[in-house]
Amino acid sequence: MRVSDFECVPVSVMERVIEFLNDVREDLRQAIANDTVTIKNEDLAVGEHHKSDESVSEMVKTGQEVLDFQKKITPHRGDSEQALNLNTRGHSGVGDEYISRIISEMEEDDQVFDLALEARLHAAETIKQSRQELIVVASLVERIPNLAGLTRTCEVFRAAGLVVADKSVLQDKQFRLISVTAEKWLPVTEVPVDSVKAYLERKRGDGYSVIGLEQTANSMPLDRFGFPDRTVLVLGREKEGIPVDIIHILDACVEIPQLGVVRSLNVHVSGAIAVWEYTRQQRNQR
Repeated sequence: MRVSDFECVPVSVMERVIEFLNDVREDLRQAIANDTVTIKNEDLAVGEHHKSDESVSEMVKTGQEVLDFQKKITPHRGDSEQALNLNTRGHSGVGDEYISRIISEMEEDDQVFDLALEARLHAAETIKQSRQELIVVASLVERIPNLAGLTRTCEVFRAAGLVVADKSVLQDKQFRLISVTAEKWLPVTEVPVDSVKAYLERKRGDGYSVIGLEQTANSMPLDRFGFPDRTVLVLGREKEGIPVDIIHILDACVEIPQLGVVRSLNVHVSGAIAVWEYTRQQRNQR
C-alpha cells in the first residue's frame, strides 16, 4: 500500500459513512410510511364511505364475522432496525457488493419517495376540491393552544379556511405540537383584529352568512339553528367574547345550550362543537 498509488480510507471511517446513510434512509422510510398512512386516512370522500358501508352490509348478509379495528397505524421503527442489524451482521469490513446493495436500496427508496410525493399532491388536490364552505374567524383568539386546536379541528372537518390575527403563530413550537401538521393542509389567512369588520363585510358581499358564536339576548340555541351552506363562523376572545361593535354586524348569533353551573366553554371547545354541528347538518343534507 505504501509504495502504490492506491487511495484508501480506514474501514472504521467507511463504516461510519454507511451507518449514517442507513440512518438517513431509515428516516426517509419512516416519513414515507407516515405520509402513506396520512393520505389513506384523509380519503374521506362520500363514495368511499358508501363502499365501506356496502361491503360491511354484504358481510353481515353472508354471515361472516365483522371485526372492528383501529384505522390509525403507527409504523414501528424496531422492525426496520432489526432487519438492518441482520443485513449488517457479520460484516467486519465493507465490501463492494455490500456498498452496491446499499446504493441500490437507496435508489429504490428514491423511487418510492417520488411516488409518495405524487400521491400526497393528489391527496391535497382532492381535499381542496371537497372542502366545506365554512370559514372560521379566530382573529380575536390569542392563546396558542386554542389556535392550534382550532386549526386541527378545521382541518379534520375540511373547513374552507381559518382566519388568524398573525400567521407567525404557525411557526411556534407549541402550536406545531398541538396542530400535528394540520396547518399544512388547511388554508390559513391573516386578518389583524382591526381589519376583522372589513373582512366580514367583504365575505358577506361574496355571499357568505356571518354567524357569531356568542351568548347574547337574541342568540339561538345551536341545536335549533340551521347553518347556511356558505357560513363564516366568528369566535370571540377567551374572556370577553365577541366585541359589541362586531356583534352588531353579524347576521345571527348562536349559543351552545348548557346544563352546568359554569357559564361558558373554552373557545376551542365551543368552536369545535359549532364546526361539528355545521358538518353534521351538511352531511344530513347530502
